[in-house]
Amino acid sequence: MKSVRNAPILALLMFAGFVSGGCGMMQMQAPGMAGMPGAAGGAPTGGPAIVIPKESQDQIRKSEQDAYSRADDMQDEQLDRLEKDALAAVRITLGREKWSESQPMPLAAADAIHALRRSKVKMRLEPVINPVSGQANDDFLQLKDEPTDRIGMLGRKSAEGTATAAEKREMMGYQKIAFKLMDLRMQVSKVSIAAVQVNSNVQTSGMMQMLRVSSLVRSRKLYGMELDASDYALVKHGLERQKRAEAIGAVTMALLAAYQAVLNSNGDPRALDVIGEGTLKAFPMKPSVTDDDAKKYVASLGTNVAKVKAGYEAMLRKTWGDAKYEKQFKSSIDGMFAQAEGAQSQKSINEIAQGTNDAYTTDVGKCMRGEPVSPGSMVGGGTCKSLRRAAQTGDTSDLPPGAVQAFKKNGGGAAGGRNAKGIAGLDAASAAANGDVDGTLDSSAKMFGENSTVGASLQGIAALKRGDARGAIGAALTFAPPGVKDIFGLASKLLFKG
Repeated sequence: MKSVRNAPILALLMFAGFVSGGCGMMQMQAPGMAGMPGAAGGAPTGGPAIVIPKESQDQIRKSEQDAYSRADDMQDEQLDRLEKDALAAVRITLGREKWSESQPMPLAAADAIHALRRSKVKMRLEPVINPVSGQANDDFLQLKDEPTDRIGMLGRKSAEGTATAAEKREMMGYQKIAFKLMDLRMQVSKVSIAAVQVNSNVQTSGMMQMLRVSSLVRSRKLYGMELDASDYALVKHGLERQKRAEAIGAVTMALLAAYQAVLNSNGDPRALDVIGEGTLKAFPMKPSVTDDDAKKYVASLGTNVAKVKAGYEAMLRKTWGDAKYEKQFKSSIDGMFAQAEGAQSQKSINEIAQGTNDAYTTDVGKCMRGEPVSPGSMVGGGTCKSLRRAAQTGDTSDLPPGAVQAFKKNGGGAAGGRNAKGIAGLDAASAAANGDVDGTLDSSAKMFGENSTVGASLQGIAALKRGDARGAIGAALTFAPPGVKDIFGLASKLLFKG
């Protein structure tokens, strides 16, 4: 069970690592950047703003998009498997697919429950118990029934010759219902596993999408590029996959909630058929996202990342508890949001160049005054000494060209003052690089609010944990597609009276 429960978080960690690695592509020296101030091979020159050739920008964009396409393929494949397993669980509930090749086709769960009720069998959904720790593993729900709980004790008494006549009759009666209970137990288990796995995917896919877009924005800002149609196509594909996951998550959550209402609160078993039949008619789904949807999504990410994180963290803590959150979720969530926050402050190449020039010029001034510079300074020990001599004598013949310009900016030599023309060029380039893309990182608080898909999915899982089937179906309604919502409404009428 442990590997199943942790799979979504492992996926997030892998994706976060991929995005971090992708940033390595952004950090590499792009073609046409060899003359960048502060590049290896000499001191900053304070020259004109850097212009990255379009062919180089296209090469950068293609490299990143190829990497994203490979990640897309992996995520699509994962969701295909989840959908396949979820629909198999639905068919097993309806008695249309075997839960094991070694077993015959089971009765539809609704029919089995009717039969077991006629036999006065008491059943409930309860959390799975960890056999090692003995603690409730609240990730999954399982079917528990009174006859199966008693059969172990009765079997021992029978073997020891202490079973009463009534107990022997009870054991004989159990044989008549044992296979119905076994089938129903597996039907519940298949839906329970599918509901938790798919809803974990729903909860994490929003994070993945946020990382994807923040990484794109980071790269485009760095290289002075704008998001183009091919970038927005990546956003659209991610959103379409997310909507598809939401649809699967909604139906599996609703089906598990229906089992809970039927078995724990005497709801009408026909609700299982209503949800199951409606699901099979609705799938496969192919949600569509428009260009405008993708642009609005990009525009809604970013500036309030801290607030988004706080809300998301609060919901996870509420769902899983502080101890589990700290142990299994916190480090990955912290890392992912840190990446999104970093995208906001990403500087363009020209801004980086200007910062490098400014830092170099400042250190040159320190050397001229005989003040120490930090160990990591670009002004080396020999150059620093030469600058001190030049400040005293006015002789700049020993200085590299970049140091001579910085020397003049600090008031040395005849030129003196600040090279206003060179700095103005950098300022202008920085402003150009911070054009439209700069406005794409804002208003993300609504992404993970209480009424969001992620919030609803978390609330639905929390409702199932506490036995609130009505609350779980209500949460599923929040992110179910329109046609599926009608199915949930009909099922609710069968499950809940009044």
